[in-house]
Amino acid sequence: MSGMDEVNQIAAASIGADPVTTELIATSFGLLHVLQVYTSAMMAVAVWDWLVCLKVEYDVIWKARWRPIKMLYLWIRYYGLIAYGLNLWLFNANFTVEQCKSLHYIIAATCMWVTLGSEAILAMRTYAFLGCKRWTAVVLSVMLVGECGFLLYVAIGGVHQTILPVVTRGPCTASDAPGKHVVSGYWLAPVAFDLFCTFLTLWKVFTLQTWGSRLVKLFVSEGLFYFILVAGVNVLNAIFMFQSNANIQNINCFLALILTQVLCCRLVLNLRAQAQSSLHSGGTSATTKGPTIPAFARPQDTAGMMTTNTVNIPLERFNDVTDSDDTSYGVKVHVSVERDVENGR
Repeated sequence: MSGMDEVNQIAAASIGADPVTTELIATSFGLLHVLQVYTSAMMAVAVWDWLVCLKVEYDVIWKARWRPIKMLYLWIRYYGLIAYGLNLWLFNANFTVEQCKSLHYIIAATCMWVTLGSEAILAMRTYAFLGCKRWTAVVLSVMLVGECGFLLYVAIGGVHQTILPVVTRGPCTASDAPGKHVVSGYWLAPVAFDLFCTFLTLWKVFTLQTWGSRLVKLFVSEGLFYFILVAGVNVLNAIFMFQSNANIQNINCFLALILTQVLCCRLVLNLRAQAQSSLHSGGTSATTKGPTIPAFARPQDTAGMMTTNTVNIPLERFNDVTDSDDTSYGVKVHVSVERDVENGR
């Protein structure tokens, strides 16, 4: 990066401005380069994760029947890759200021639908875990619609084109308007929704008469892991939106977006792979070959050895399963999200 700093300093000095302006221009060029490298690296992580999980995705997603979770997974994974690739092009190509006036709206408007898809999966998990109560579905649906409306407002009326000093052509990026902090809500809105779902999950856990259920422990631990990581990065992005330099405000945006996509997709694959592993180990012959389960989806016993009889919260009900509720001393937790959602229980 030191070589790039020198290049930026030379490019800024060639303009012939005063020392303060020259340093400002060099800093802007440097931050733009960091943004381009950072977003390219995160896009590589998204593609790498897709390739690594492609085999298990084929086994537990593409071979499965069409259900809400399957559609949401495919939307998050493949629409997300398309949307992030489009944004990567905007961050690295050269556009005039006039061209970017129209194109900069695409950044938030395309990425928000990946976030909403992840939130929908979290809502379905929470709805199932709380016993598919109607009030839960109503509250979570209203919150999702409200979040969608707010993100649309931010994407259309909140984002502001970031204009590089002096140059007439450059990458197309966006951030908050000067003196405003509307875009910070773009990152805080998912945090509020995730926090509410996590609160409902923990409340359900505390109402159980026992903590001994392996199913409950797995469900809660996975949900907390997702919430802590995603919420932490989103809060970090909201804090960065208060920076005075517009070129640093959106520097962590791809970290939050791609982390949300990767964790949500792995969560779905984990749940389905463990469910199918349990079915093949318990209800079929030894010669039946089940899906290939990646390392992140394999359960472990207390001694650290690999086991096949641990079942997580499955997002699919299979035909040969007669009972997919977990009973903890008389308290039932519905674990078949898709069937429960369709039946409206």
